Amino acid sequence: MISFEQVTKRYGERLALDSVSWHMDEGESVVLLGHSGAGKTTLLKLITHETQPTSGMVTVGTFRGGRLSRARRALLRRTLGIIYEDFRLLHDRSVFENVALAVRIGGAHRDVDVVPRVLYALEEVGLQTLQTKYPSELSAGEKQRAAIARAIVNRPAVILADEPTGALEPQSARDILDLLKRIHGEGAALVLATARPDVAETLGAWTLRIEEGRIVSEGRGTASADPRGRHLGATPGTRAGATAGPATAAPATAGPATAGPASTGPATATPPAPGAPRGAEPSPAESPRPVPAPGGPVSEAG
Repeated sequence: MISFEQVTKRYGERLALDSVSWHMDEGESVVLLGHSGAGKTTLLKLITHETQPTSGMVTVGTFRGGRLSRARRALLRRTLGIIYEDFRLLHDRSVFENVALAVRIGGAHRDVDVVPRVLYALEEVGLQTLQTKYPSELSAGEKQRAAIARAIVNRPAVILADEPTGALEPQSARDILDLLKRIHGEGAALVLATARPDVAETLGAWTLRIEEGRIVSEGRGTASADPRGRHLGATPGTRAGATAGPATAAPATAGPATAGPASTGPATATPPAPGAPRGAEPSPAESPRPVPAPGGPVSEAG
């Protein structure tokens, strides 16, 4: 699903990544562990095609190397859900509208298409009763939950998380990690970058330790291992212990919203049938009383 082949990235004279090779399969969970400046964020930006390698090849699904056109990059971003340490919520929009923005950027604009997806995503992260609140009214943990809802609302195949617990106190951090583990358990692949070994231990995911732009070891949690092992340089599909991909159940249709406009109070949505895979496009739900999306026209944020 994601593959780096001898990838080097330079910013001027600074070497950010040095001949990095690794890959992960569909549905797997990987932690990138390293100190600030080790190259973790650069690696994530290469996955999203926010930047291009100086040399080498990056493959994400069917997107292989090269500078993507705006349309192709938009298609790639629909398969990815991105979570940032600083949340990156729009402060002049409600929780509902922050999450809805991701759906609208993806091309859906009618309430019947947007509302059920947003309500279900908010229910998944436990924010259905806070949908009319603004970011300034939320705790740090609630802000990160809203950011996660925005990342998962389009049911992406891959979740990318850059220090998602860095701004949180310990209990909120544990709650967020539990939430990410549950989302991964539903079928989404997870790539999480962190400087904290305890985060890697908590997730129990396969961990790639990065130092000075190079992957120096790999193993479960924070354990070291032979760098020729499971994820580094092996042929995809031949490693022992590879995690199976998500279930192949057909995409489910989200149920209708059962409450009035979001401005009048919380609403609920009937979730898709169990087993609906991440990365599948849910069918629009027919809603006799859709929740009008607060706010005016939405333009794509940078």
